[in-house]
Amino acid sequence: MPDLTIVADTDLGRVRGERTGPAIRFRGLRYGRSTGGKARFLPPSSPEPRAGITDAVRPGASAPQQLLPAYADAFMGWYSETRPQSEDCLFLNVFTPACDRGRRPVMVWLHGGGWMNFASTAPGFDATALAAAEDVVVVSPNHRLGAFGHLAAGGDARFRDAGNAGLLDIVLALDWVQRNAAAFGGDPGNVCLFGQSGGASKVAALMAMPAAQGLFHKAVIQSCSGGIRITEPDEAERLAHVLATALGLDRADGAALQDVPMARMLDALAGVPGVFRPVIDGRRFTRHPFDPDAPEPSRGIPLMIGCTETESAAYLYRDPGNFRLDLDSLRRRLARFLGIDPPEVERIIAAYRSDRPAATASDILVAVTTDQLFKRNTYRIAERHARQAPVWAYVFARPTPVMGGVLGAPHCSEVPFVFGTTGVAAAHVGDGPDVKEMERRMMATWAAFARSGSPANEALPEWRPYSDADRPVMALSRAPQLLSDPGATARAALDPLPIYEYGTSRANFASD
Repeated sequence: MPDLTIVADTDLGRVRGERTGPAIRFRGLRYGRSTGGKARFLPPSSPEPRAGITDAVRPGASAPQQLLPAYADAFMGWYSETRPQSEDCLFLNVFTPACDRGRRPVMVWLHGGGWMNFASTAPGFDATALAAAEDVVVVSPNHRLGAFGHLAAGGDARFRDAGNAGLLDIVLALDWVQRNAAAFGGDPGNVCLFGQSGGASKVAALMAMPAAQGLFHKAVIQSCSGGIRITEPDEAERLAHVLATALGLDRADGAALQDVPMARMLDALAGVPGVFRPVIDGRRFTRHPFDPDAPEPSRGIPLMIGCTETESAAYLYRDPGNFRLDLDSLRRRLARFLGIDPPEVERIIAAYRSDRPAATASDILVAVTTDQLFKRNTYRIAERHARQAPVWAYVFARPTPVMGGVLGAPHCSEVPFVFGTTGVAAAHVGDGPDVKEMERRMMATWAAFARSGSPANEALPEWRPYSDADRPVMALSRAPQLLSDPGATARAALDPLPIYEYGTSRANFASD
């Protein structure tokens, strides 16, 4: 039986957690009131303190979202698993070695899912091992997603923040951390945001959000795809109008939309093309996070940023035939995905083949789409932020042995190593003698950065900050090494193309 005698005193009341092996876990801690009913689309608010002791041993509800059956298999289930959904979803989890006066670094995890899906409670995000091994406190909040968190609702002034309500949830969670980290052995003056995929885009947005300024002190952006830009007002209004029409409304009136049942909202959202994400609303955002340059609110904040080596292989694994493509199939898929004509396709294929003489058609597809989806934006953010703060760039290059090794190091593959959850993610990362060593290296690297603003540790060779001079990138693998701008020659072939933004379908290259 778990030890339920661990009690922490927060400003919202006393809470009881459980010891799970080497760490203490608190789950389902409420940091905000319900966002349902007449609170839908409104900024979040703190709940009233509770008397007595509240058990915090069960995960809180997941935010409303469309379930994605394709991600429920063993390869991704450790990442995508959700709890029962509710608009009463503002809960967070805390993992700590001890509820003492330890003043440990606090790492706040923002889950992925492209602004639309998933939850902080997935088994792959259990931070028990990370907290215990590296003597850090890890906090993981749920928050509103999709249209519930990012709908440009019209009507009266109450809804002027509706387009950014989901990020305001995270701001409230960060404020909770400032008020309560010390009760869990953490240091509120040393908070590191880290997020992957859609969570990385959330980190990028918060770096540009004045409301979040001062609530965190370091940032990690893992596998960010569309995080340079957010939604322009006209696009936000178009998406809101499409949703309103699907619901039989003349316009996206906030008050009317509050009366729509959650299930009906989700059904209608299934037919809305586009991604509901933060909005340039003239209040919370007046510009894009990293366009045209790095945001002023994060000046001076150290950043660690990177990708996996073969990100887009994760979108191909369901069909083994994707790893036996011929040249004609490669041409068709690149033309669709990049929106380019045949001469441009041939130019890009030639550039990548020159850089990778032994590459197959499938290898080139993965390399080009990984660069377009992730690496171009990643290195652009690194370059821009390096002008105002230290930046440390990496590429996760440990290949997974699953599927005979054809996936390389796909999207999400670094996450279980950071959390120490490779056991539950074995269908994704495989097993073997290198797994535990890689876990220790990744946990030590992330914790070192959270602690000091530099990822340097004994498990790595010397790592220099990113700069325009030589653009050093640490290859995190079985034999880590510092590289100078890896893959830059081939990637330059994509320079004439627009950067990737959310809304471009990945299905364009995942099948014929």
